Amino acid sequence: MGTNTLIDLAGSFLVSGLLLFAALQLDQKSIQTTFDSQGGLEVQENMVGLIEYLQYDFRKIGYCRNASKLPSSAVSTFIQKGDTNAIWFLADPSNSGNVDTVKYWLSSTPIPGSPNPNTRLLYRQINSSAPVATNLGITDFKIQYYEAFGVPIPTPIGSPNQVQFIMLTVRMEPIFTFNSDYSKNFAVWRQTRMVSRNLKR
Repeated sequence: MGTNTLIDLAGSFLVSGLLLFAALQLDQKSIQTTFDSQGGLEVQENMVGLIEYLQYDFRKIGYCRNASKLPSSAVSTFIQKGDTNAIWFLADPSNSGNVDTVKYWLSSTPIPGSPNPNTRLLYRQINSSAPVATNLGITDFKIQYYEAFGVPIPTPIGSPNQVQFIMLTVRMEPIFTFNSDYSKNFAVWRQTRMVSRNLKR
């Protein structure tokens, strides 16, 4: 076998190796793009569903079908307790005519076994019933409380009757992603809501 033949073979192996490497890189990029697209779609769909759920409950703060069962004071007891990641309020979410205590809070620890180490469980509880946990890729559920002129109230709030506005912020990330990079696809939703006597909803 001549020297030229060996050089040709070596060149062929080198070119084949480079082509294979390029194909693998292209395939990896294609997989990453697919994961990113699917992850982004999943986050958006989960966020839309959660927003509809939260808005339904939070717009009913201070509402009861039977208004006579509400506290006589305007807003002093509508918010029962409030912290950065938790809130308890009076409402009638089932439109039953009874005043319920609705509780929301975010778990303080990551979800065991979740591929995304940032995700937390969001809990919802009505009165003393069993809490219902939601796992949608929520990484932050933050509530800020304000007085009438927009002055922030430190948490946990000591005097619920001071609360006139609340700002709710939710952040979501995909549960699964490529190369454990969860920062590319995320969604943030924020809403400011007035806490007032609510007799019409």
